This record gives sequence, C-alpha cells and structure tokens, in this order.
Amino acid sequence: SSAASDVYKRQAADTARLLATLPVRLDHGALPPPPSDAFTPVRASIIGGWLVVLLGTGTVVVLLLWSMALSERRAAFVSTVTHELRTPLTTFRMYTEMLGEKMVESKRDRYIATLRTEAERLGHLVENVLAYARIENDKAERTRETLTVQALIDQVTPALRGRCEASDTELEVVLDEASLARTLEVDSAAIEQILLNLIDNAAKYAPSSEGRTRMILETLLDGRQFRIAVRDFGPGIPTGERRKIFEPFSKAKRDEAGTKPGVGLGLALCRRLARAHGGELSVEDAKPGARFVVTLPSQPS
Repeated sequence: SSAASDVYKRQAADTARLLATLPVRLDHGALPPPPSDAFTPVRASIIGGWLVVLLGTGTVVVLLLWSMALSERRAAFVSTVTHELRTPLTTFRMYTEMLGEKMVESKRDRYIATLRTEAERLGHLVENVLAYARIENDKAERTRETLTVQALIDQVTPALRGRCEASDTELEVVLDEASLARTLEVDSAAIEQILLNLIDNAAKYAPSSEGRTRMILETLLDGRQFRIAVRDFGPGIPTGERRKIFEPFSKAKRDEAGTKPGVGLGLALCRRLARAHGGELSVEDAKPGARFVVTLPSQPS
C-alpha cells in the first residue's frame, strides 16, 4: 500500500503540471535561490532614484529659503530706506516753506544750518546705498594707487576733521611713526569712506559720558599688516552682537528701537570695502568704548 501511495502522489504531481488542452507537461526546473544581501543592479537603481529625489527636494528647499531671505532683506531695505528718506524730506519741506514765507527770520541761520546737516545726512545715505549696491553687483570701480601711509593719512584727515566738526566731535590723531613709511596699494576714496562711516557711527551711537563726543584715529603695524583704527569712548559693543552689526540693515539691540538715524548699512559696506582690498574690518574692546580696526596688507618702503 505504501508503494501504491507513492505512485499516486507522483501521478498527481505530474497531472498538476499538464496543460489543460495539450498533452504537454511544463518543467520549470530548479527555482532560483532567494535574493541575498548583495548589492544588485536593481537595488542600485532604486537607491540612485531615491538619492535623486532627496537631492531635488533639498535643492527646492534651499531655493525657497534663499528666496524668503532675499524677500525679507528687500522688505527691510525698502522699509528702512523709506523711513530714512522721509525724515530729511519732511524737514526740507517744512523749513523751506517757513523760510520762504519769512515766518522765522530770527531763526534763519539755525534753520539753514539744520537744512545743511540734513542734506549731508541724505547725501551720505544715498552714497552708502549706491556703493553697497555696486559691491553686491560686483560693479564697484577698483581704482587703486600706491602711496605711503603718511600720504594716505594726509589725504583722508581733512574730510574726517570736517565731519567731526559738523557733529561737534573731538578727533585726536595718533600716528605710529614706524608705520608712516609703509607702502599701501589702496583706493584712497574707499578708505576715506570706511573711516567716515566709522566716525559717523561713533558720533551717533557712542557719545562720551564727558559731554562732547571724543574719538581717536590711530595707526600701527602688526607684522606686514597695517592697522588703522577708530576708537570711541561710548558703551562698547557686547560680544554676542559683534557679528550681527556687520550684517546689512542691522544695528545693536540698544539702538534698534531708538531714534538714531541710519539704515544699518555702514558697517556692512565698510567690511566689504576692506575685504575688497585684501584686508578686514573687526571690532575690539577698548574699555571704555570700542575700537574698529581696518587691517590692510602693506609693504616696507
């Protein structure tokens, strides 16, 4: 009976592989082994596809974040510049109307002085915005000349003293004799613009506790690097805010809610100009106050 059972089972298995209408039996042979953990072409294609999807998604996210940041910067620029332009324009309109109607003859000289100050402020703002835009678009003119430190100081000092006098600021110039003969390859107008911005910032944000604002312009050597610094005697810059103040349209926290004029573009522009010369702009503690240092490459005379 056991032998008969085995024969019956074989016949049943053979019948299962017979086609329904043809007397043909299918023989599929040995089944392939199950897939192992080896890196097969199919798996490589699947992994490659997922990597492409992830890379594309990451690129889209980065572009969206960049677009949002750019939109925020543009909104901040428009808002800040509009506010800064509106203030002097309002002053111009009001004072010129009163002067034209001869309503304030007794205060004529004072009003004219105020108009001159607002005009200088407006011109300084426009100059900074245009200079920053040229640098952002890589269209800044790079006209450099080779001159000594002494010649550079002689060129920029009159404009710095004039700006200090306009803001009732005392400027002391301290020169390192060893640095005066060093040779620089710079755009003197750009260096002057950097120093004017630093002096304006010190006059606005770092008034001295002694009453009249005081600052020091100093030069010194650090190896082959020439350093020119503007030091004020104000409250200084907290360590945690030193990176932020060099970002476009940023101010220190204590000045953000204040009424001090400015769009927060001066230090960003100064750092860009310094780096365009192969140098750097940084801030240090002066105790009291802060020291903004422009570092430029120099050569012995």
